[in-house]
Amino acid sequence: MKKYVLILLCFIANNVNVLSQSISERKDSLKIDSIKKILPSLKGTDHIDRMIVLCEYYSNLPDSARFYGSKILNESKPITYKKGIAIGLLATAPDSLREKRARESIQIGQEIKNDEVLGWAYLVLSATVKDLKQNEAYQLQAADHFNKAGKTLRAAYINTWLCQLYFSIGENEKAFDCARKNLENLKTIKSPEFSSVYQQSLLWSLWNMCEIFSAAGDYEEALKYIQKTDQVDKADNPSSWGWDLDISTIHAELGRYDSALLYWQRYRNHPNWDDPNFGWRPGKKLAYNYLARIYTMDKQYEKAIDILKDNIVYFDSLLQFTTGNNQNAGNYGKMAASILLSRIYDTLKDYKTSLKYAKDGFYNAQIKNRRPEVMQACHLLSRAYHNLHNNDSAYSYLERYVTLKDSIQSKQFLLRIYNSRKEAENAMKESRIGFLNRDNQIKKQQLKQQVTFRNFLIAVFIAIVFAGLYVFRNIKLKRKNERLKQDQNEQEWKLKQLESENKHVELQKQAAELEMQALRAQMNPHFIFNCLSSINRFILKNEGKTASNYLTRFSRLIRMVLINSQKPMIALEEELEMLRIYLDMERLRFKNSFDYVISFRNEIDAEAAVIPPLILQPICENALWHGLMHKEAQGHLNIELSLENNVLQCMIIDDGVGREKAAALKSKSAEKEKSMGLQITTQRLALLNQNKNVQTFYSIEDLVDENKNVTGTKVVLNISHEELKEELV
Repeated sequence: MKKYVLILLCFIANNVNVLSQSISERKDSLKIDSIKKILPSLKGTDHIDRMIVLCEYYSNLPDSARFYGSKILNESKPITYKKGIAIGLLATAPDSLREKRARESIQIGQEIKNDEVLGWAYLVLSATVKDLKQNEAYQLQAADHFNKAGKTLRAAYINTWLCQLYFSIGENEKAFDCARKNLENLKTIKSPEFSSVYQQSLLWSLWNMCEIFSAAGDYEEALKYIQKTDQVDKADNPSSWGWDLDISTIHAELGRYDSALLYWQRYRNHPNWDDPNFGWRPGKKLAYNYLARIYTMDKQYEKAIDILKDNIVYFDSLLQFTTGNNQNAGNYGKMAASILLSRIYDTLKDYKTSLKYAKDGFYNAQIKNRRPEVMQACHLLSRAYHNLHNNDSAYSYLERYVTLKDSIQSKQFLLRIYNSRKEAENAMKESRIGFLNRDNQIKKQQLKQQVTFRNFLIAVFIAIVFAGLYVFRNIKLKRKNERLKQDQNEQEWKLKQLESENKHVELQKQAAELEMQALRAQMNPHFIFNCLSSINRFILKNEGKTASNYLTRFSRLIRMVLINSQKPMIALEEELEMLRIYLDMERLRFKNSFDYVISFRNEIDAEAAVIPPLILQPICENALWHGLMHKEAQGHLNIELSLENNVLQCMIIDDGVGREKAAALKSKSAEKEKSMGLQITTQRLALLNQNKNVQTFYSIEDLVDENKNVTGTKVVLNISHEELKEELV
């Protein structure tokens, strides 16, 4: 798709009288008519301000703009209305005085601090300079002042032309930002001041996006934007020529020649095509260059050659006998036709004819500094000279072709990277917002659970205090009764004293047992809290199937925990079954990021061997959260059990990051697990050693390789087995 041809075609649509007005133009016409009706009833600055609106509306019609500009200037001078004076000077300025009047208006705008005046002044000033960088600077200042004045639509209109300026000089990154920002700003305008200006700004912004994606080689995305442009245009003006020619060009670039030909025929079959008063004949002729291009891609060379030769004759006549836009069309049309003809003859191996047309295309491309077409012509000239055995000229043009190609294609590559980076940044911002929202929901849920758990602990503490007071009171009363009965019978007193001592021992034993049960009971809410947090996380992530599977395992585990936690000792087989369910749940929770193995180093009767309930799970959980969770690769957890000399040895080995690195990470979850899991387990082992003739042994060490690098952690738990058998009964 060629930008300047489309600009010329759009110029046709905007400047040629058509049979019907668009919806936006009719809306603006009604608004202007209402202003003209109330104008005679207004006086002073109100009358001038209304004429300024009319002057802005007719800014594309110089005679009408000068008419209202003169009236604004004549009425503003007697009352020293500086805004009116500045606008009047700009509207009535002849070409020779436009720069001077613009600078005078800038001084007035700065003096009265009026951004609308400054916006118009810088816009007029930008049209008086030929330097592209200076033109860009003035247009940016104009857009900035219009935005400050609240005239967002006028600023958007300027930005559409700035985007085309950036694109024409190869600043594709700036053009992309400008077009996308313009589309976003246009969405915020609910009631545009002039509907036709809004419509033109929207169409040009969509078309600019199409051009930028085409330059980057992303024709699928370009097709989406040009189709959107066509829909918006035809919704506003059903009699519009539409954008079928642009759509045809993109389909050709995608290799869809049937679709390209179909849309070109739709463009050609417009009801008013043959009407000499409708449209612009050079523009219609330019469209046939695109038809020839489609024929060329489809290898219908004879048809393409006939069209292009006929076009070259026509465009030569434009160059010789016309000026202005017609001559520009002639230059571009002849250049495009010559380069395409050269390519066809190169394919047909007629290198002399190819050289002739390549020279014509090269000459016309250089006149307008059309670098992509200069590059194409250099390539064709190099091939022609090489095949005609003029290798010096071939090398010269090949060298120039490579230089231009590297320059142009590197910019296109940068644009692809730039687009991808922008899209990735936007996606990342949206993702971060989503994560923050989810984190807030999880934190709220955790706070609720923490409050509930805290209230539960307070209730348990109060119940224990009252129970202790009740027991203490009963003991005190019994001792008092015993002292009263000592005087009656010494022998009876000794017997009662002995009974009292026996009861005291029994109470101590019961207290120790209650403490052991209380520590075991703490494991239940510990399990429940972690498992419910996992289920809640799956639900928040909309992983319903995983949550259901997890909940099934969780219910089975809870049933076993509720049964076994009431027993001081349980069979090793039952403990291992609970451990397997827990580890399977954690594997599901962490998406199989680790595996585990439970093995026996010698023969163990798992049904006869007994062990305190829930003694292995906290150690395994600590290995997962402190070691394996921080490991990037697949983790491994080994549980080895052996029975020697009535001592049950449990070794839990992981290949995680080790205790030192885990401590450095200081994750909140890790701190919580340490306080709830290992602390309870340590207290339970201490009570077993204190109240039973049971020797339990607990050690933990880091594993290192020959280079002293940490390779994991090993926990060893030894439980004297002989007396524990009685506890199971």
